[in-house]
Amino acid sequence: MSEPVPACREHVGFLLRLAYQRASANVSDAISAMDLTPMQFQTLRRLHERGQMTQNELGRSVGMPPANIHATVQRLLARGLVRREPSAIDRRVTLVTLSTTGHRTFVSVLPAADAANARTLSVLSPDEQDTIMDLLWRIATEPDTDQSR
Repeated sequence: MSEPVPACREHVGFLLRLAYQRASANVSDAISAMDLTPMQFQTLRRLHERGQMTQNELGRSVGMPPANIHATVQRLLARGLVRREPSAIDRRVTLVTLSTTGHRTFVSVLPAADAANARTLSVLSPDEQDTIMDLLWRIATEPDTDQSR
């Protein structure tokens, strides 16, 4: 007779939190030599991928509320990893971009961060890795269909 499934295994939020803690710890360990947090790393990654962005666009692209992205950008500015500059199209708009130092920092830490990601997923087969990434993407990006709220 099989053992009953622990009640905590029935709650996706609980399991996602545990998985997040493991993934975050792996990345934190991997990038700690560069004195970056996982969210600072993701902010640099997004700027590397997309180029200049407004602070609001940047925050939305990494899933951070405005106050948090502001603090993250301030810390990255203080370290010289990003720059702020006015938009050439609309001088009222300020854009955030990677500095040369930020680009070098990102490129140097990327292999360690990618290895940490691989370490987190290593308990899964390659097909399972693809599946979980697809499923997490859907959970994270699909609109909520519950209209009762």
